[in-house]
Amino acid sequence: SNLPPTPPASPAHMLAMSHASLARVFASLDARRRPARAVARRQSVGLSCRAVVGDDARDDTARANAPSRRAFVHMLSLASVASVVSAPGARAEEDDAAIDGAAAIEAAAPPTASKVRELEKKRVVSESLAYEFTYAVEAESGKPISWAVSRERDTYSSAEPMSPNARQRIVYELLSFKGPLTTVVTVSNTPPALESKPVKEWTAKQVANAVLADKATGRVASGQRVSLAEVDNAIINVIDDVPYYYYEYISQGSPNLREPEATTFRHSYGVTVERDGYLYTLSSSAPEIYWDELARGFDETIKSFRLTAPNKKKYRAPGNEGLGISLPFQ
Repeated sequence: SNLPPTPPASPAHMLAMSHASLARVFASLDARRRPARAVARRQSVGLSCRAVVGDDARDDTARANAPSRRAFVHMLSLASVASVVSAPGARAEEDDAAIDGAAAIEAAAPPTASKVRELEKKRVVSESLAYEFTYAVEAESGKPISWAVSRERDTYSSAEPMSPNARQRIVYELLSFKGPLTTVVTVSNTPPALESKPVKEWTAKQVANAVLADKATGRVASGQRVSLAEVDNAIINVIDDVPYYYYEYISQGSPNLREPEATTFRHSYGVTVERDGYLYTLSSSAPEIYWDELARGFDETIKSFRLTAPNKKKYRAPGNEGLGISLPFQ
């Protein structure tokens, strides 16, 4: 009790103490990082030169974009000085808190997006027309979709036409009566709107409008067939050097159990691809009221659609189908 009182610390002394605290923080962090770096070095022994160069380039980019340690120290120093001036008796507690806080920041992992649940699917393969796709058998909520195969044809000539001109024909159709929901594969020769243009000049919206107009029953005064659907979000995606035309469209629907009124709308996803002068189209459609529940499954359905390599014995090319008789010596 007879000791003289401790004189107040000068700003220079407080700044030095702050730097000392920060030095302890970084020493603690370096000690915690060292085992992880050793493990990473052992794991990276088997990497190829190319992978190592790529990792180094990424590390250099990360270091270039990260704030320098000097700037970080300066900012924390100012904060530490301010806290010491306001409460000089709590310096030891603040040093420990700084170390614990920095360790917590180091250990915290960036938030990861929740994994999207994979929808259950079934697969369809046609060897006679050389295409395949998968379709979802459950909605976004997990409720099952009761699909039934209402039509399946092995050849273009045996398929039912979608319009009086018989150009576009249904070769495969899935139907769910609760909706109703439809997933349909059609084959058609090149529509008139696209015949005068080379395939490389086709746009996704032109293809979508041509396909939809070719199966529509609406006509203008000149007799030209027109689409009754509104096309949106049409894009081209080239897969294995083959352009696939993806599009979304809305069309007028019919009254259903959930929408008894006269005017209803259907929402659809579609994809079209050309081979040997014929267009193969897959579309999935539902009443607008069910769209939020079904959109992801329908999107994955059209993205799974592929033309496959024709099997010489089983492929029946549209327009050149022959008799389709399999002989034992073939």
